[in-house]
Amino acid sequence: MSMLLIDIGNTRLKWAWCDGAAASPLTSPVGGAALPSPWQHAGAAVHAAPLEREALVATWQQLAAGSIPAVWIANVAGPTIAADLDAALLEAFGPAVAPNWVRTAAAHGDLVNGYREPTQLGVDRWVGCIGAHRWLPGETLLIVTAGTATTLDIVTATADGARFEGGLILPGLSLMLGTLARNTAQLPELDVLDTGAGAARAVRALGADNTHDAIAAGCLAAQAGAIERSWRTLGERGPVRCLLSGGARHAVAGALAMPFEMHDNLVLLGLHAMALPA
Repeated sequence: MSMLLIDIGNTRLKWAWCDGAAASPLTSPVGGAALPSPWQHAGAAVHAAPLEREALVATWQQLAAGSIPAVWIANVAGPTIAADLDAALLEAFGPAVAPNWVRTAAAHGDLVNGYREPTQLGVDRWVGCIGAHRWLPGETLLIVTAGTATTLDIVTATADGARFEGGLILPGLSLMLGTLARNTAQLPELDVLDTGAGAARAVRALGADNTHDAIAAGCLAAQAGAIERSWRTLGERGPVRCLLSGGARHAVAGALAMPFEMHDNLVLLGLHAMALPA
């Protein structure tokens, strides 16, 4: 059976389609190798964009070719967006479609949720940790998702599996840039695309010679500082592997002075892991 994986974030819906081969059980994790993206098609759509919704339905119908995929969904955008997606899935695949709406749990397999109230952990963070741990068992992980918010999540290896230890949540790069512009009198409004090589160089040089780069570099430095401090603190305990995902990952990556690796979507990877037989 084919598989449709859907990550509903605060701003966009991201999806991936796996054919029958990619949806089959994994024989073994890849260990120290790079994290995979085990899907053949992927895309994204902005919430409340009717034309993009129509395009999604048409694309999914074309990929399905009359079949009904297994659908796995992580949603942090609330019930209204969930209802819109239910309607789109019904239109695409008919009444026989049976979506799996993932919820945060106290454990998944050998990964234990160490949150004080496990169900209060955002499902996107939980599923991203599941995906990373599935492919990198036995490793201490710093999982960074640079989206509308930037989240830093810690997974540590234990004697019998792994434990989600908690993490940090800070405003995402775009939120930082927008808030600064809206709450100051004369500073320009920038977006993530304005945080390019010049801003990254300014972060490393500890200063910029123009207002545009000073704003971009300041927001990048705040993001990088939180990540690098967490990485150093974890590194005092032993080896740690940093994974960077999310829509702003390329901008944040340019400011980091530490080892890391990027993945296009760890939530989709986690949904893929959850959908496979144990």
